[in-house]
Amino acid sequence: MSSVKTVLASVRIGWYRDFGWTNPLTGFLMKTIAPIASVLSASIVYWLGSSAAGTFDPSHVSYILVGAALYTHVAAYSWVPSQAISEGKWSYVFPQVFISPKSSTPFLVGRSLASFVTSALTSLISLAFAYYVAASIFKSSIPFIMTPLSMSLLLGALVANVPATLGLGILLAAYTIFASKFEWALPTYVAGLLMVFCEALFPVSVLPWPLSAFGNVLPFTQFIRAAREAVVYGSLSAYSYYVAYCLLGGLLFLAVSLWAYRWAERQGRKKGIIDRKVV
Repeated sequence: MSSVKTVLASVRIGWYRDFGWTNPLTGFLMKTIAPIASVLSASIVYWLGSSAAGTFDPSHVSYILVGAALYTHVAAYSWVPSQAISEGKWSYVFPQVFISPKSSTPFLVGRSLASFVTSALTSLISLAFAYYVAASIFKSSIPFIMTPLSMSLLLGALVANVPATLGLGILLAAYTIFASKFEWALPTYVAGLLMVFCEALFPVSVLPWPLSAFGNVLPFTQFIRAAREAVVYGSLSAYSYYVAYCLLGGLLFLAVSLWAYRWAERQGRKKGIIDRKVV
């Protein structure tokens, strides 16, 4: 019960950190700018290249819109645990959490869940906005299923991906405990690699083996495939397979990440790593 209270309190801290500096509505609207720009940029680049080559296909635009929007969503909150630790070091917030008798994991989980809610909303808004803008610019009917069922399935895919993304964030947080400088670097590099391997903009089948095999087993890849089935292709059987794969793979990844973080946490306390001065 105390862990649940810690998670809820951490959720409030995360939202206060994101929106406490301004009007919440203004802060939320500002957070939609980057996802919208990212999704539109990816689709426009495809439109320019494919139009010049005479191979423009509206279904490919749908593929890119969904992948770019949901990749932005995953990247937005997977690095939040690392951010919470790195910011907490120089503000002396995290050491107070770290030296408590219990694990700091609930604190990081709460921060991640707060970011999940925010990034899920901004990504869905950016997807809808980019769809209508792209249809207007490209003057083409872009296939997109927008019904209560498809939106419910999309929401289900977002929730099913929480364990995997939380696992990635906690695994990166284990590294951040030991890092004293440039804690942001590794999460940034991982996010860049994730764009290549999670089928955000192109199928992983175009990658050489074994890179394509690696991309196929990632739960993030299955998450984006499930989302495409929900709003582009409409196959319930394929959607169910991808969601189940994403959820089971994500839970396994989360379990490994929790073990790694607990080990890093014990080492950090034993060696006094968290008390080192951050420059």
